[in-house]
Amino acid sequence: MTLCALIVDDHGVLADGLAMALEAEGLPARVHVPLSPESILQAVADEHPHLVLLDLDLGLERGSGVDLVEPLRALGPRVLVLTGSTDRLVHARCLEAGAVGVASKGAPFDHLLDAIRRAARGEPAMGRRRREELLEELRRARSAHSERMAPFERLTPKEASVLLALAEGRSAEAIARASYVSLPTVRTQIRGILVKLGVGSQLAAVGMAIERGWLDEVRSRQARTT
Repeated sequence: MTLCALIVDDHGVLADGLAMALEAEGLPARVHVPLSPESILQAVADEHPHLVLLDLDLGLERGSGVDLVEPLRALGPRVLVLTGSTDRLVHARCLEAGAVGVASKGAPFDHLLDAIRRAARGEPAMGRRRREELLEELRRARSAHSERMAPFERLTPKEASVLLALAEGRSAEAIARASYVSLPTVRTQIRGILVKLGVGSQLAAVGMAIERGWLDEVRSRQARTT
């Protein structure tokens, strides 16, 4: 029998309840407890479900379900995201990646089951207006983010490295020693940072990097590559 739905969720009660309800309606379903992103993709490749019900919160070690939507879609099934999160931008990212809808785990069980039925039938799993509103919010958020980060995009890699060091409390002298360059070179880089960010002091530059989220983004990228 062709598997209708693969339920990727590590919360047994809800997942088992959905599987039982779908089976009772003649829609074969199985629960897959995710061990890793690779295990999820392998399960879909092996079982060829028509629909994947994907939990967004797979735990820190397994990462976010958002990043799995696109590779799951590439394997063929429709993807309906199930989540307890109310973050509308995260919902929009799921839709952008190809999910047919986002359903709240906090909704009444019948409402959740109805969204799954519609997704299984190939129908829209959420209202068109809500979908468009979420995607528009994501576009506006990205535009605002680009505007906030524009000054930092003008920094050279060396200047960005110096700004990060300043944010860590290191002096120009310490930066010069660690980088094996002269102190005048570092001071020239600092002046370049101030001009490009439009601020008058190192403290203001660091404050701007923190307030606009640049520092967090750099540290996040570094963490992902280590």
